[in-house]
Amino acid sequence: MPGHLLRHTCVALLGAALLAAAPAVRTADARPGLQGRRVVDVVQAGDEQSARDHDAEGEGVTQGTVAGRAFRQATTWLRYTLRTFDDTEVTIACLCGGTQGRPFTFELLIDGQAAGTHTLTSPSADPVLKEYRVPEKLTLGKTKLSVTLRGVNGPTPGVIELRTVQEHLE
Repeated sequence: MPGHLLRHTCVALLGAALLAAAPAVRTADARPGLQGRRVVDVVQAGDEQSARDHDAEGEGVTQGTVAGRAFRQATTWLRYTLRTFDDTEVTIACLCGGTQGRPFTFELLIDGQAAGTHTLTSPSADPVLKEYRVPEKLTLGKTKLSVTLRGVNGPTPGVIELRTVQEHLE
């Protein structure tokens, strides 16, 4: 079986756990909401090697698990470096632990520049996938982005995974 078919079959069968081991640029993703778009880079926030590979930093960082997935949360801020394409708008897809009704407000910063303030709230502890579009003016000409989540009046959400997603396929 050709490698690209095997990879897509594995993704469909085994889900996100295999994506961390797949090549950095993927042509599609089986996760709802991400189909048909190119995933450029993925950091598994609770995985030590993945965190190191993505220059993980933070202040007041704690770790835990939710629904069998490791996450990181910070009392102040979390930062990761993710690859991107230099010629297109990017979406940051953030998989977080559910908040059980508690709102977590945070600022999203790209290379130190504000890309918006967001509040994550969900009814249960089940992981939640949220997407945040980054204006092209913050990504144009860049192949790496410093992505920071900075808590507002409280901690950051519990981050399981961050992805950079390209909005169009070539």
